[in-house]
Amino acid sequence: MDIGHAAGLFGAGSVHSYAELKSGHINQSFLLECSGGRYILQSLNRDIFKYPEIIAENTELILKAFSENLDCGVQIPVFLEHNGSMYLKENGEIWRMYSYIEPTGEYSAYMHGFAVGRFLKVLNSGDMKLKVHMKLHEFDLPLPMRNIHGDTKADNVIFGESPAVIDLDTASRGYAFVDFGDMLRSVTSEVFDIQKISAAVSGFAEGAGGLLTDDEIDTLYDGTLLIISELLERYREGIKNFPNKSPEQCLERQRQLATQIDDFRTHEDEISSIVRTIFGKGNK
Repeated sequence: MDIGHAAGLFGAGSVHSYAELKSGHINQSFLLECSGGRYILQSLNRDIFKYPEIIAENTELILKAFSENLDCGVQIPVFLEHNGSMYLKENGEIWRMYSYIEPTGEYSAYMHGFAVGRFLKVLNSGDMKLKVHMKLHEFDLPLPMRNIHGDTKADNVIFGESPAVIDLDTASRGYAFVDFGDMLRSVTSEVFDIQKISAAVSGFAEGAGGLLTDDEIDTLYDGTLLIISELLERYREGIKNFPNKSPEQCLERQRQLATQIDDFRTHEDEISSIVRTIFGKGNK
């Protein structure tokens, strides 16, 4: 679809310029400068997201939860609509558009953890239940099922006066350690740093604000290993899961993830102690 045509259908006005964003692995994303402001236009990957209607329903529930918790300290995107829907279907493609959130601050492991923890807190503050729409993070454990984000890497948190959590299409039902583990994986993706881990865990505990049970807290370290291992297996399957990556890039990510797993195992006692200590200081 023509970019200008799509923006017009969403009511964003005329497009002055646009650029494709390469940070995402799944969807095709564009940053648009329009007469109505700056926006992100995305084409959903239909091989990964087969049920856009369910994603739309889940997004509506998330928007409602945040509208009821305006002072929570975390933002989410403002979506544009076309004929009353947040999604536009045309020529077999699914498009969505939302206001661009300008990053005004530097990355912070603490705020990364806080944003993820608070997102969980808000989504699980009522009795709503998101729907499952994709096979990912399928574990069977005796733990509470939560509403989760499902992809809490640093690229999905915008840092500013208050952090913003974006890319809500992976939101679903799952275990709290999924979001915690993927956040901690992302925090240590470039350099394994115990101080950053401690800061991220502190932020997460503050953000979650008593949401997690003792059993959930006890699974956070092992759950992190499980999430990293799951991502490693997905990269072993190659470009089917990551169409924007080359086979060589997939192999390199396998190597990086295997090294991360080794680092976490080497520092198991230290990381487990950090988790127990932080969650034992009244943040539960």
